[in-house]
Amino acid sequence: MRMIFLVLALILAIVIAVVAIINTEAVILDYLIDQTNFTLSMVILGSAGAGALVMIFFGIFRSIQKYMGSQADRGLKKELHQQVKTLENENKRLENELSKLQKEREDAAAKAHAELEAEKKKLEDELNRQQKERENATAKEQAELETEKKKLEEELKRQQTESENIGE
Repeated sequence: MRMIFLVLALILAIVIAVVAIINTEAVILDYLIDQTNFTLSMVILGSAGAGALVMIFFGIFRSIQKYMGSQADRGLKKELHQQVKTLENENKRLENELSKLQKEREDAAAKAHAELEAEKKKLEDELNRQQKERENATAKEQAELETEKKKLEEELKRQQTESENIGE
């Protein structure tokens, strides 16, 4: 792009120079205060030179603005990098905290599971103990009933024997 601009500027300069060389008659140049006689070629070349100087000054001004803008962009970029680093550090800290909380939660769940298993075992033992007590109580009642049955049978036999003895 710069090469095209440079070629176009060179062509324009040649055209201006040819036009200036062709126009050699004298002209009166009026200022606000005074008048001066110049050749038309000098007026054309002076005007082209003044235009070139103005364009150079505008180019310098634009370059300074770009440089200042790039400085501001660099400062902004630096600030953004700082913020990114801060956010990355915060993200790492939060990830560490999250993993710590997850580990605590897993430990608490394991502890609760162990406590529940211990409670389950305790309740099973208590249930087995109560079941054995019932079995023992039932066996004791069964034995007492058997004893009572035998006594009643003996009493019945004795009464039958007595009634047979009385009936004879």
